[in-house]
Amino acid sequence: MSGLRKSIVEAIKTYNKYRSPEAEAKLIKHEDNELFIEFKGPFCQSCGVYDYFEDFIYELKGIVDVEMEIKDVEKIGEEAFRVQYSVGERKDTP
Repeated sequence: MSGLRKSIVEAIKTYNKYRSPEAEAKLIKHEDNELFIEFKGPFCQSCGVYDYFEDFIYELKGIVDVEMEIKDVEKIGEEAFRVQYSVGERKDTP
């Protein structure tokens, strides 16, 4: 498992620890510069469901300094979304 993939798995565990059962993340696919995560839960729709997807970016950046942004969001059912992120290069500090 690559270093970035380990960081993604760790970020998902932390994300779920603090946001479940309202929102729960699951890694679908990570290849090169793409990351797909499925989010399930009742979500606080009035708070802005995109906030949950952006929170994952901050969770991962707390572990590894990497450029990341939301590329696409697909609603899959009543309480689930599949989010595609673009992932850039890690920024290692000298």
